[in-house]
Amino acid sequence: MTLMESLLKLHRVDASVRGLRSRLDSSERYLAQQERELATIDERIGELSTRERHLQVKISTLENEATQLDEKIEKFRGDLNNAANAKQYQAVLTEVETVKARRREIDDQTLAEMEAIETVRTQLAEQKGEREERVKVRDIALARRDERASEVGDRLHELEQERTEAAADVPGEALGVFEHVADLHEGEAMATIEEISRRHREYACGECNMHLPFEVVSTLVGNVSHVVQCPSCRRILYVQDEVKGALVGK
Repeated sequence: MTLMESLLKLHRVDASVRGLRSRLDSSERYLAQQERELATIDERIGELSTRERHLQVKISTLENEATQLDEKIEKFRGDLNNAANAKQYQAVLTEVETVKARRREIDDQTLAEMEAIETVRTQLAEQKGEREERVKVRDIALARRDERASEVGDRLHELEQERTEAAADVPGEALGVFEHVADLHEGEAMATIEEISRRHREYACGECNMHLPFEVVSTLVGNVSHVVQCPSCRRILYVQDEVKGALVGK
C-alpha cells in the first residue's frame, strides 16, 4: 500500500469517527447546557429562600416588639388611672405617646417587610415553576444523550479500532502532519487536486481553490513517499484516478 493509499484510508475512517463523535458530542453539550441552566435556577431559588427566611425572622422580631409595646401601653393606661396628680399624669401620658409613636413605626416596618416577603415568595414560585420546566427539558436531553450513546457507541468503538489500525500504516512524520491538519480543519485533512485546464496545465486545490504549480501535480502522479500540502490551506493533496489517468496517458 502506497503512502497516499494509507493516508486516504486513514482519512475515510477518521472522517467517520469524527462524524459519530460529533453527533455524540453535540448531545453532550446540549445536556451540559441544560444542567448549567438548571444549576443557575437552583442558585436563584437558594438565594430567594434565604432572603425569605431572613424577612420572616425580621417580621417575627417586629411582631414580638409590637406585642411588648402593646403590653407597655396597657400598663401605662393603668398608671394614668392611678396618677396621683396632674404632673404624674402628664409624665405617664408622655411615655404613652412615645411608645405609641414607636408602635406606629413598627407597624410601618412590618408592612414594608410583609410586602417584601410577598414579592420574594412570588419570585420564588416563578423560579420553582421555571425549574420544573427546565427539569423536563434536562430529562429529555439526558434521554437523547443516552439514546445517542447507545446508537453510536458500539460503532464508534469499532471505527476507533479501525482508525488505530489505519494510523499504524502511516509513517510517523506523515501521521503527525495528518493529525495536525485534521484538527485544524475539523477532519478535512485531505484535498483533491481539481483540473481547471488540462491544455494549459492549470490545477487548483479542491478545498480552497488555490492555484497549484504543475510541478506539484506531476509529483503526486508518481508514487510519492512524502506528504505534499497545499501552500494555502495546508491540506494534504492527492490526485484522483481520473485526473491521474489522463496525465499518465498524456
